[in-house]
Amino acid sequence: MNDLYLKLATSQVGRNIFQALNLPKPTSLMRTPNTCLSSPNGRVLIAGTKNNFAFKMITKSLDVESIKILFPKTNKSTQTFVQLQTNSNTEQINLDLLDSQRFKSVVFDATGFKTPEDLEALYHFFHPIVRRIKTNGKIVIVGQLPKTSDTPVQSSAHAALSGFVKSLSKEIGKKGSTCNLILLEKGAERQIKSALYFLLTEKSAFVTGQTVELNRTTAKNKKIDWSTPLKGKTAIVTGAAQGIGKETAKVLSRDGACVICLDIPANEPTLKKLANEIGGHSLALDLNSDDAAEQILNTVSSQLGVIDIIVHNAGITRDKTLGKMPEHFWNQVININLTTVTKINQLLLEKKAFSSSARIVCISSISGIAGNFGQTNYACSKAGIAGYVKAMAETSENNLTINAIAPGFIETKMTGQIPFMTRELGRRMNTLSQGGLTLDIAESVSLFCHPASQGLNGNVLRVCGQSILGA
Repeated sequence: MNDLYLKLATSQVGRNIFQALNLPKPTSLMRTPNTCLSSPNGRVLIAGTKNNFAFKMITKSLDVESIKILFPKTNKSTQTFVQLQTNSNTEQINLDLLDSQRFKSVVFDATGFKTPEDLEALYHFFHPIVRRIKTNGKIVIVGQLPKTSDTPVQSSAHAALSGFVKSLSKEIGKKGSTCNLILLEKGAERQIKSALYFLLTEKSAFVTGQTVELNRTTAKNKKIDWSTPLKGKTAIVTGAAQGIGKETAKVLSRDGACVICLDIPANEPTLKKLANEIGGHSLALDLNSDDAAEQILNTVSSQLGVIDIIVHNAGITRDKTLGKMPEHFWNQVININLTTVTKINQLLLEKKAFSSSARIVCISSISGIAGNFGQTNYACSKAGIAGYVKAMAETSENNLTINAIAPGFIETKMTGQIPFMTRELGRRMNTLSQGGLTLDIAESVSLFCHPASQGLNGNVLRVCGQSILGA
């Protein structure tokens, strides 16, 4: 679905008209659909304060040939930012003498914060640079999970980072720039690379104002081929015939996975075509059938062995206000969107059909976070998915991880059928003033499936351009 407003706003003629009428001007977001997750390029400004526990690993993760690391200093306050010797080309810059310098990628390590007074460092670092962030720029702040802090006072300092990130992302969003937060459990900094790369690159184009939690894991870091990180992996994507599911199948295939594309029998021709295009397999199956989980298990296990990845994307809407909703509308939505997901996972776990480091990704919705008029059934099912993911992450065995993605307004055939004014409001009611693409959801799925993402478990990531709906 084309966003004509965005196209006009970014055209030469349109820019003049929008400026004359003082209309909001969305920025075209940069995306990289043909490449796997990798390190950012160019200059990266990295700052941290004393007593931190993540700065060394942040710097090590970014100490690559494609990056020039910048360390800041300032003379206008007593604030001292830490420095670190690296193997790459580094430079120290004075925040008081920036001249015409501008920044595309910025990382601030706040894991050393102990009290609310330490928050002053945010002001001294970001005040001189915030207006120098480039179009499509990326800011990442790293803190400690408040629940793992040593004292309530320290917890307050790290909890405060969320409010700062959400507000700063709104200030820089008009340029298509994003600001996000990584919260770490001590020891989890060794697993930070994939989340850091995702949030510092175009893979997270429609993710802003969000928090990603990274947990300590006993899994050993293995050597990863970042050009084909999912090579040798078998993935299932439900609802793969169109929209988000189709794009997700393509992206997982791009990353090296053998993808089983699953959808209802009515979509079998489209499903087979997609599977042929990406060198995968098709599985026509009605998830509403009582034995859907058994059919998946029997088909996949007998032909392809263990399952490394499953993406629960299939879902339906049956919208009516509750007073006018027929019972079968309620039951269909709860069954497809929630009950079937839990049944499939449970059976695959019981039959040991998952590999030891399997990835489960569920598609939730901001409707499940904020609620939506006429969608009590849908919002109920999607809130259930979010709760299920968090609970499963607490009890998951081996190195299995489970995460969820909550899309906002995404440009699909379904949203294309929404009445014009409602559709336009949906597009503009976020910090980036535009709808997201199915690619944005697929790239987020790719992050959670990445072998370097072992520490990402129990997250419900909103991919919504920081929609005004919900928390």
